[in-house]
Amino acid sequence: MPALSTLYELGDTLTEFADSFKVVTREAIKKKHGVDWAYDVRNERFFKKLNEIITMADDYVYKNVTVERGPLDASGSYPKTVIRFKLGGEVVAHINMKWTGRYLLAEFRGSRENAERLASIIRALGGEAEVKRVGEGWVVWLTTDGITAIRHDGWLNAVRGFVDELYGRGLIGEERYKQLVKDVAAGPNVVKLAGAEFSVYYGTGMKSIMIVYNPRSEASKNAALNALKAKGLKEGEHFTVTERGGYEIRVADEFYAKALEALSGLKEKEHYAVYGKRREIRVKKDHKDTVVNALKAAGLEEGKHFAAKWNGQYIIRITYDGLREIQRMALNGDVEAERFIRDLEDVLRRRHGDDAVKKLIEVLTPAREEGAIDLPLEVRDDKGNIIARVVDLRYEFVENGKVVNQCAGEGCRLRIIAEYEAGGERRQLKVEWRWAEKREKRGKTTVTYYYETARPRVKDDMEAAVLKALTGKAKRGEVWLLAEQLDALRRFKALRDAVDKWRAEKPTRQRSS
Repeated sequence: MPALSTLYELGDTLTEFADSFKVVTREAIKKKHGVDWAYDVRNERFFKKLNEIITMADDYVYKNVTVERGPLDASGSYPKTVIRFKLGGEVVAHINMKWTGRYLLAEFRGSRENAERLASIIRALGGEAEVKRVGEGWVVWLTTDGITAIRHDGWLNAVRGFVDELYGRGLIGEERYKQLVKDVAAGPNVVKLAGAEFSVYYGTGMKSIMIVYNPRSEASKNAALNALKAKGLKEGEHFTVTERGGYEIRVADEFYAKALEALSGLKEKEHYAVYGKRREIRVKKDHKDTVVNALKAAGLEEGKHFAAKWNGQYIIRITYDGLREIQRMALNGDVEAERFIRDLEDVLRRRHGDDAVKKLIEVLTPAREEGAIDLPLEVRDDKGNIIARVVDLRYEFVENGKVVNQCAGEGCRLRIIAEYEAGGERRQLKVEWRWAEKREKRGKTTVTYYYETARPRVKDDMEAAVLKALTGKAKRGEVWLLAEQLDALRRFKALRDAVDKWRAEKPTRQRSS
């Protein structure tokens, strides 16, 4: 356990360095050579080896840690419980969980060593935790989103048990109880794009979708901005960047009085705030240079007598225009963009239901309409000669071998029928899509996923050319088609709604011991 927090600290430091170095090399090379290229330290062997070691440590903790929940304590302002983590029968960390009346809050206050140990365990279990200094102690805290992001069975059982006991004792209403149970079961609310994890929210008032990323440092913020811009997204149009909070200026004890004297010409509470017990001066970003220059003018040296550290928050938010631009990228074959849109829809459906998905479709429809293709579609051979034309596309839902009006789940299939004209004859090509099962072991738990696939058997070069014109992939014999090829079929107006409807009834993910 002591080693794990050290590994994370080293990994985070190297990651921040790698992100900063990538930004610098991109700017330098583009300025000197006009080439958009950057050196990525993450590709180096030592970086990959460190990640392998961290993964091994994570895996050990995930498989061997046990989670225990204490009794519910309703004697204070908020009902609470303590959740303990054990390795080898020994308690190695704990965190207090409470119900505030509006949301769940898990919080630890104590020594830096214990806080870092707890944060390491949370990260090993798949969550995110940051250690912060508050007053004289160190704090780790998680809100409902952070709590439900941890997908370890012991942790989830403890959280669900706490929520059930709150409801059983009348400390939480039925509607809020059902929503919490749904959130615990649904899992994390994050989607990935350009190396960043964006959190997804759906407002109950304005019924709006919010997609935000909170970088932990300026280097991480700059790396994310450069990655988004490299994908073709524009700041101010496709995404916005805002900053909240300010800087902490720590002053050596023997120079603290001199520092306060240097700031006597500035307005306290307007330019700065003083926290005497910690020998700390807090300033907003706009006033940071003014305060630092005043300290330097008094003879204090930055890095020797005082240090300024950013303690605020960066917020990168993808706009609706940005979502539509990402949808256009997906329609043009960008695999990462396509996965982002699909994962975004999945998170909204799991956590917020059909209304949120309908809102997403409403936002994306203009971009999706731009990419829709009408028939007839020309079919060409390898030399570019037109050898056929697809003149009709239709679909059927199939369940147990029979055509039905609608169906859902693992046994529901989507049959695509393409009619094409070649050599004066009209022929058909059928492609039947199904949900395939994939199982993964996670400790003592088996997680079952489902993915979309079709395996048509192509009998001749003509059928191969037709299938390639429709999906971008084909050969003679059995062809294995996946989500990318179904997305290609979705470009056609005749099929778009059918594909969306079939995907909306995807089998749910399952967990078993």
